Amino acid sequence: MRYKRVINKTMNYILLPAFNEKKNLIKVFEKIDKITKKIKGITVVLVDDCSSDNTILLKNKKYKFKLIYTRHKKNLGLSLTMETGFKLIFNKARDIDTVVTLDSDNTHPISKIPKMIKKIQTGSDIVIASRFVKSSKVNGLTLWRHFLSIGAKHLFKLFYPYNNLNDYTCNFRAYKFELIQDILKNKKFFKNEDFNIAAKIILFLTGRNNNLKISEIPFTLSYDYKIGQSKMKLTKTILLTLRLLFFKGHR
Repeated sequence: MRYKRVINKTMNYILLPAFNEKKNLIKVFEKIDKITKKIKGITVVLVDDCSSDNTILLKNKKYKFKLIYTRHKKNLGLSLTMETGFKLIFNKARDIDTVVTLDSDNTHPISKIPKMIKKIQTGSDIVIASRFVKSSKVNGLTLWRHFLSIGAKHLFKLFYPYNNLNDYTCNFRAYKFELIQDILKNKKFFKNEDFNIAAKIILFLTGRNNNLKISEIPFTLSYDYKIGQSKMKLTKTILLTLRLLFFKGHR
């Protein structure tokens, strides 16, 4: 009962950066509709990064959650698309509210969001859906991408160890909103970044605070659910991640 009272007093924002993900977003929105039975006060912030697949038409449909839609006039990439979403949330959220980030490609299980929000409302500062805890699974990923993910995990843990933190690069997370405010104070934080932005955010936050309570939960990452090709440019992402590891530490 306490969980329900706390959740009902807060707003829960779900940030979805999207570029040509309309078919996947239809499925994502159906799943978010289902979790409104467990969580009240859901606002989805959909940032359309100049898609050419009529993603804009999704704003005209009716949902059981509130939808905020905005569209870039040109394609800016994942990092700046997330910045746009965080700024929209900044104008509406309170310190006690929760922000959930995830990909728009239907690879992240929406059903985990209630558990993530519950952990934020009961004391965690950041909750990460982690590929590297017991019971987690990754389906549909190439062996090369899987190898790179494991390699990144070990490098980040070597250079930036932090209590209860194993997955530095997965974007499926829940944050206390006050942490997002700290990031937005840095006007250049999101510039010249791309798919490495999730790692940069976690390094920034852990580098500023040694006492963050981070919780990781198991989940199944389902690349086999995704419709269409990945937008990630692998070589660019590797280079940006290496730059972050060796030249952009925040400690």
